[in-house]
Amino acid sequence: MRIIIATLHVRQSSQAVPLAAGCLKAGLPELLRQNTELIDFYPDQDDDFIIRTCLNRRADLIAFPLYVWNRHQVLRLSSQLRRMNPALILLAGGPEASADSRKVLSEGALDAVICGEGDQAFADYVTCRSKGHPTFGIEGLHEKTRQSALQAAVCPDLSKLRSPWLNGDLPLSPGCGVLWEVARGCQFNCAFCYDAKGHRGVRPLPFERLEQELELFVEKQVSQIWVLDSTFNAPRGRGKKLLELLLTRAPRIHYHIEAKADLLDDETIELLAHLSCSIQLGLQSANPDVLRPLRRKLDPQTMKSRLSKLSRAGLTFGLDLIYGLPGDNHDGFINSLNFALDQQPNQVDIFPLAILPGTELFHHSEAFHLQGQPSPPYLVEENATYSSADLGKSRELAALTDIFYNRGRAVGFFRQLCRALKQTPAAFLQDFGCWLQREKGLSQNQILDVESWQPGDILSFQLEFITRLLRNHNRDRLIALSQDLIRYHYCCAEVLLTEDCQPAECPPDERKALNTLWKLHSEVRMASFHYSLDDLESRGGEPLEVIARQLKSDPSEVIFFRQGGEIIIESLDDDFARLLRKAQNPERGKDLVGNPATHDAHDQLLFAISQGLLIPVI
Repeated sequence: MRIIIATLHVRQSSQAVPLAAGCLKAGLPELLRQNTELIDFYPDQDDDFIIRTCLNRRADLIAFPLYVWNRHQVLRLSSQLRRMNPALILLAGGPEASADSRKVLSEGALDAVICGEGDQAFADYVTCRSKGHPTFGIEGLHEKTRQSALQAAVCPDLSKLRSPWLNGDLPLSPGCGVLWEVARGCQFNCAFCYDAKGHRGVRPLPFERLEQELELFVEKQVSQIWVLDSTFNAPRGRGKKLLELLLTRAPRIHYHIEAKADLLDDETIELLAHLSCSIQLGLQSANPDVLRPLRRKLDPQTMKSRLSKLSRAGLTFGLDLIYGLPGDNHDGFINSLNFALDQQPNQVDIFPLAILPGTELFHHSEAFHLQGQPSPPYLVEENATYSSADLGKSRELAALTDIFYNRGRAVGFFRQLCRALKQTPAAFLQDFGCWLQREKGLSQNQILDVESWQPGDILSFQLEFITRLLRNHNRDRLIALSQDLIRYHYCCAEVLLTEDCQPAECPPDERKALNTLWKLHSEVRMASFHYSLDDLESRGGEPLEVIARQLKSDPSEVIFFRQGGEIIIESLDDDFARLLRKAQNPERGKDLVGNPATHDAHDQLLFAISQGLLIPVI
């Protein structure tokens, strides 16, 4: 039997790892495993391409992991595959198949769906079909011929599962990203979340397996790992043990970790501070009364205290917010956004409430007075306290936050600007939205299309908007300082995402350098500043009014680049700055040094080449 496990990812990225497919393949008997192929697809690939790719493999069985973002397309594809090859065995699993198995079966022309954890159920089903044996009685299997209610399949012993990483079922290459499963389940039971469904409590994967996987990731030079554990620090002891493992076995990898803020004690924060990591925390709302009926607790002062400790430890952290929650409203969302941004997170991820099948909100939507979309993405349309019009306002404010704060790299200056203008974060962002529509002629749809916004374009809007806003508030003397801060944080954030400028292994001699065509390395950033960068960096988060009184104008040209994994920021003298700016368009070395060329100009050209700032045009 030939098997395909086809994953339709949400987008192409380092997180587009077919982990579920890899786990299913790893659990198969060896002969079937050898005849199983994993295929990745993406939303920008049309149905014809996906169908043609699948059919060309001449598979006997095709399985699809099913999620909110791909349900419509995958079920549409399965129906077309059924028409084109009626003999195909078509199977689906994953959160959508588990929570809504009957509809998934009827909509997708599937032979069966697997509810719950599919590792063993998939292996049993495939083995039975390959041998012509009946499939009745497989835990979690829901077939059209058997419509009775089913319990979700749960793997009782995670130690018996084979690792797709150690098995080689998922490829690893230098610099790649990894989705790393360290536990299953959740000890909490939030009304809007599906993580705890099917099996309450946390079940860690065997520690020996995690040790072996980490050693493999180090050997294969993995660059970053998304730790798949909805609350790694619950209970605290388990989280500390995991952090000690990461620090001992793979301290140079960057980790993305989800945590519960009120369980971040001092010892955990100390361990995190020694690790290269970013931490995501689920705030959802700053109103304890909104969260309480949803089985979540919040002590705002405790949250502030924990986040302040993360900041003081130099840790990168983000916060999650949800708008549209029952009992909340647009004013409540504004209060939550103000609370979140006042904590200076590195990112705020804001989501509309999704009333997911299988969750308490879905099953008791009438009691919660919720109305939502009947199909993916299941977004709330209104509730008793949140009108559809106010949901629209919240959606726009969420988009403005993403544009200006997240994509605009504003964490390092945003609170200073708000305080200088005596505005709340939400009021500032609403003014930005009004300015974009009134002065720049952007439509609401253009604002809501946040994926189309590029950092360079946002930088231009930020500089223009801030200049206008400060003038309107009679804060003209803060304009140059604010522009410098915006440019500085933009360049730092951009360079953080670039590749290294590699020093030249064998720099050319002067004659060859003068006759070669050179260009500035694409990963180098240059910017002009009104003040000395050393002075700016030494002032930290002081109020803008204080900084402006203490600094004197000292214009400078500054270069930003990475080398040896470190960010290099250097002020340039005028001649060197002119040489590098000329190289933004390809120029021969002799034209870069000028005519007549000074001895210093020749030295600067050779230095820029040796450091990899200038590269030859091939």
